[in-house]
Amino acid sequence: MNRLLRAVAPALLALAAAGCASTGGPPPGAAAPPAVSPAVAGGVDLGPSPASRMVCTGFVVQQLAGALGTDPTAPPTATWAQHLYSCTYAYAEGSMLLSVKELADGATAQAHFTGLRGSAGPVTTVNGLGEAAFTEADGSTVVLKDNTVLTVDVSHLPESFGKPPRTRPNVSVMAATTVMTCWKEHVG
Repeated sequence: MNRLLRAVAPALLALAAAGCASTGGPPPGAAAPPAVSPAVAGGVDLGPSPASRMVCTGFVVQQLAGALGTDPTAPPTATWAQHLYSCTYAYAEGSMLLSVKELADGATAQAHFTGLRGSAGPVTTVNGLGEAAFTEADGSTVVLKDNTVLTVDVSHLPESFGKPPRTRPNVSVMAATTVMTCWKEHVG
């Protein structure tokens, strides 16, 4: 699996970059999101950053549907609790959860990422995503980027998913690559 991820990641990055760039900018009426920042100002929770909300909006939804060859059965649903923005993509065959944990700073994010990696059991390092990334045994991918940790949980998808069919690790790396590429293009 490790060799497969190394071989597939660059192609997925190019595909996601081309797709995100082809959208021509934010959807009508939406501004490009600013950089991810802590979601608390003066002790008041300001909700998820615009960058975090991207995992559940037009750019990412459209790119994932195209790359996976299938649409969600309903628009993705989002939640925000304890600085964790989560978006569930429901499909006829299962579901995928994209979540962004917003942390106070890069050091706190690194510590959170390290803790997740340490408790994940056997993992495969994924090069070229964020500052660090790994795929878990169930195929889910976790990415460290600035003061955030992105998780693409594919544990509720079948082993083979999409049209054409892809393995769960390929689906999660592709989804994470799509988010990272869109953040890079639209956040900075």
